[in-house]
Amino acid sequence: MTMTDTPGRIPARPALVALAAIVVSWLAEIAAQRGTFGPGGELSLWGVQVAVAQSAVIVAGLVVGLALVRRMDLLARSVTLLFLLVALLNLALWTLFREAPQLFETPARVSAIRGVSHLLQIALLVWLVRAPLRQWLRAGLVMAVVFLATKEVVLRWFSVDELYVFPDTSWDEGYTPVDVEALYAAQGRLMGAEVAALQPEVPGTPEVLALALGGTSYQSVFLSEVDNVAAILDAQYGSGKRTLRLANSEDDPMRYPLANRANLARALAEIGKRQGPEDLAFLFLTSHGSEDVFSLNFYEAGTKDLTAKEFAQMLDASGIGPAVIVLSACHSGSFLDEIAAPDRLVITAARGDRTSFGCRDGAVWTEFGESFFDRALRAEPDPRKAFAVAVADVARKEAADGLTPSLPQMVEGAEIGPVLDRVLAR
Repeated sequence: MTMTDTPGRIPARPALVALAAIVVSWLAEIAAQRGTFGPGGELSLWGVQVAVAQSAVIVAGLVVGLALVRRMDLLARSVTLLFLLVALLNLALWTLFREAPQLFETPARVSAIRGVSHLLQIALLVWLVRAPLRQWLRAGLVMAVVFLATKEVVLRWFSVDELYVFPDTSWDEGYTPVDVEALYAAQGRLMGAEVAALQPEVPGTPEVLALALGGTSYQSVFLSEVDNVAAILDAQYGSGKRTLRLANSEDDPMRYPLANRANLARALAEIGKRQGPEDLAFLFLTSHGSEDVFSLNFYEAGTKDLTAKEFAQMLDASGIGPAVIVLSACHSGSFLDEIAAPDRLVITAARGDRTSFGCRDGAVWTEFGESFFDRALRAEPDPRKAFAVAVADVARKEAADGLTPSLPQMVEGAEIGPVLDRVLAR
């Protein structure tokens, strides 16, 4: 008798198939995270270690459950099918998170989605046991209790959240917490300095007044885009001395005034006071986002996000006239219904139900920011023409990386064209 035929042992081939299924579940997790956060990450050694520990705990739970119902012969099959199901669920849940993030906005919704996932896995295990009707209740109850207990251990102690990471986002042991009191004490001075530096508007001369805002503090790409976009707008339109900058930044929290709702409202009002009828406002906001929400995230400072309705009200109250508004964020197209107007050209990095990509610490540009500003607008000052170039470039990059198209949007009001043409002619 060979080793593979010894009673009590799992045959070699089913065991290898079960191991392959576990590896497939890890690969599915990596693929799903990469599809959500975009390329540029790497495999985390710590994440692999946690994934191995998690898988070992799940297999141990299956051993206990199957031993209690006296069906150890199903161990290899149970491991194989369960981990293949987990792979499919991971892909489905990450896709759902990417396409419908509002479903994950509250703990109750997350618990409900997790409950459905657990029920599907329990149903698979009970089906595998296929006990006679009189034993079904006992077998199902045993497998359900053991499985849920195992999942509780896994979620509490072995949650795989760093299997795919971006190198620049690793936790810095030397991180210094932000002095929030000093940060808010400095806001009057910082905002006053930004406003005082604005050059007076020359009546009768078409000019561009600009705002560059970076909304998320924990990823430096948004602060980088504020600086780079301001430089490009100055190069193309001469707006350097008429540009206000707001940014949330953990690395350099007092470089610019906070990108919070109060400072945004004041910045818009200051531009509105200075904008003549022949002038153009160019407003650029970059951050994370969800449907009808633009993130102004600085956790330690207690900032609150900006809704589409609030932004529309700020724009209307500011007195700003003709404007180009560029929103670079996931789901930014959901703002169009609220802020589109006859005297505005509104450009968004994504359709209302789509994500955009490239938001990571250490990067110079997001994917849309690079395509629209660095590659298109730097060469073509007309934002309408630059948008067409950017759309093609974004589509090319997303196709190459196998990402769901973000589908950037542009809405041109009937009255904005002549203003744009005068500015561009000058």
